[in-house]
Amino acid sequence: MLDTLIKNAVVIPMTQRNLVLRDCSVGIRDGKIAYIGSETPEANEVIDAAGRTVMPGLINAHAHTAMCVMRGYADDYSLRSWLFDKVFPVEARLDERAIVAGAVLGIAEMLRTGTISFSDMYFCQPAVAKAAERIGIKANLCNAVIALGDDYDFEKDRAVIETRKLLEEYGSTGPIRADVAIHAEYTSSPAVWKRVHEWAKDHGVITHIHLSETRAEHEEAKARRGMSAAAAFEANGVFDTPVLAAHGVWLDREDMDILASHGASVAHCPVSNMKLGSGMANVRAMTDAGVNVCLGTDGVCSNNSLDLFEEIKLSALLAKAEALDPTALPAYDALKMATVNGAAAQGRADETGRIALGLDADIIMLDTNAPHLRPSYDPIATAVYSAHGSDVCMTMVRGRILYRDGEWLTLDIEKALREVEEYAVPIVLGK
Repeated sequence: MLDTLIKNAVVIPMTQRNLVLRDCSVGIRDGKIAYIGSETPEANEVIDAAGRTVMPGLINAHAHTAMCVMRGYADDYSLRSWLFDKVFPVEARLDERAIVAGAVLGIAEMLRTGTISFSDMYFCQPAVAKAAERIGIKANLCNAVIALGDDYDFEKDRAVIETRKLLEEYGSTGPIRADVAIHAEYTSSPAVWKRVHEWAKDHGVITHIHLSETRAEHEEAKARRGMSAAAAFEANGVFDTPVLAAHGVWLDREDMDILASHGASVAHCPVSNMKLGSGMANVRAMTDAGVNVCLGTDGVCSNNSLDLFEEIKLSALLAKAEALDPTALPAYDALKMATVNGAAAQGRADETGRIALGLDADIIMLDTNAPHLRPSYDPIATAVYSAHGSDVCMTMVRGRILYRDGEWLTLDIEKALREVEEYAVPIVLGK
């Protein structure tokens, strides 16, 4: 007996290029996908998916989720001004309660728009981990080491203390996982990189970094170190263990070859990169070089959304525009970045990112009974070019429905909204 059966569905399994299964049933038992086919086996719960599309849940490979508290606070600034004049001063005021409030609101938004797992770089992550665990979403969490100033003390750094706690409590397996993080080349030093790398090596976890986000960052690294940031990280052993590098907008071919040779992933964040005027990452060149390219939203303060469907469509359109070639990034490849590739970047390739027997039942459902989604000759193209996160009508993680038809089943959305508005917003505004 199955726990849940989804029947009469159009299924995009992401197990084979452009494969679509029609009038299909997907069965779930003990949180795993246990049946895929045309029959309708007995189940404790049956979900009729007629007029709906079933697909793997999306994976947000680079986020600063708690920055939801700063949505709309710092628009239309350069990256340096945005960081040093607006964001860093607010972050110095945020306490754990405000950060958890922002994270819970962000998780609610992600579940509403089809994200089942996220890689997050921010503060107070042990507390965020507890919230994510309680809600039921998957997450790879880290607090990035920023080592600025002559008086920097690694052992007293909050990021270091929190990272050690995450590693001790969660490690490299399970729905909630610890990553380690170097904020960026320009906010730290090789001595710090080596210490973070030792964590990654000793605990078997992923190192999350920002890399070549802007042209100024890329060129200044060359001037400062005599090589690119990617080359500097490689020279100091950072890429000897799995790395998830956010942005990669200004990587040159040599940098791409470095990442590819070490099996590193790049989290492409097109909306944030465009909004901050950082440029457009060359996804096709990275893919051709052998880099695993996935998708991220970055923080809401530079996006201003956690809707990965926006990133999927924009990544495809930008690649076509840059190459002057409409075949540069087909719909299937764009969707693969948000599913299969994201799972690989998180170290979860054997558990999620596809609808396949034995994998976790991390499934979302799109309600395609809407004018902007009909007719649908190609469900994959419809999902990429026509769908929005608001079309998601169900989000399931490990066989458990967390969001369905306007209702969050594992969190109090009204409480989450109040906590942000009444507690976090005054802190952001300095009141």
